Amino acid sequence: MNRILIITFIIFSTLVASSQSSIEVKAMFFSMHPFKSLRQPDVDIYENRIDDNANFIKSPGILLSYQKYLYLTRLSFQLSQGFFSDAIANVGSVTSLLLKYKFYHKYKISVSLGLGPSLSIREDWHNNYRYVDNDGYTINGNSQTRWYLGGELSLYYYINKRSDLSLSFLFGHEYGSIAINLGYKFWINPSVKFKSGCRDCKNKFNKGPNMKHWWVRIWY
Repeated sequence: MNRILIITFIIFSTLVASSQSSIEVKAMFFSMHPFKSLRQPDVDIYENRIDDNANFIKSPGILLSYQKYLYLTRLSFQLSQGFFSDAIANVGSVTSLLLKYKFYHKYKISVSLGLGPSLSIREDWHNNYRYVDNDGYTINGNSQTRWYLGGELSLYYYINKRSDLSLSFLFGHEYGSIAINLGYKFWINPSVKFKSGCRDCKNKFNKGPNMKHWWVRIWY
């Protein structure tokens, strides 16, 4: 796990120095377990469960993301690293690299969908006698790891030129779970780079300060 953290830190440090990008801090509060077939047979293993059937799990934690825009403000990639308390109250982490696409934008609200590989790491659940090894994790020392095709649905609300608030639904941090997160997004550089020959692009695509800039960017 230490090697993964070092590599992630180096990548973050290199990318943050570039332009047209943002960073985001998300607070993790709880997760949903919507698929009964993906839960453990004995729900008593879930020490962080909120209800008796473990439909909802407390998963307090923090997620740090870096987003780099590839095409205007529509297409980007997002690198994230998070730490949280997992379903049985052990320490868990998630590292993901998602390709995100903004498919809706109207006035102050925009919605993006991201997909990509996610690596889930947790303390070994075999230490709990209730655990049934049917969730596809691989033992790696004192930890268990699993790769997912992760996903994230994010809703952003404009605050000012460099700030957004976010509500996101993250899949891939833990087996069969969808985490609900609240976040703050800071734009390192809110200006958008354009191809040559584009007339009046600066007025149409920059992230503010005038709200008309956001309105005309609905389809961009």
